[in-house]
Amino acid sequence: MARDWTVVQCSGGDYYETVWRRRVSFKAVRLGRRRLQRCPIHHRWEMAVRVPEADLTPQVRESAARHRDSGII
Repeated sequence: MARDWTVVQCSGGDYYETVWRRRVSFKAVRLGRRRLQRCPIHHRWEMAVRVPEADLTPQVRESAARHRDSGII
């Protein structure tokens, strides 16, 4: 199965890529449109929210590409 990497922003304000699927999550607690999951930048549990496609500037994409969490859903 191919990984669908999604750019998210953690509650600390940083961006990273994660696998984000509807109705499925083994590494996060789903809370509506947000998820509580371990941030690969701060190395602690934080809220994460998907970044809308319209807000994905080249700088945000570059920052997120440098930080990717595990490929587990």
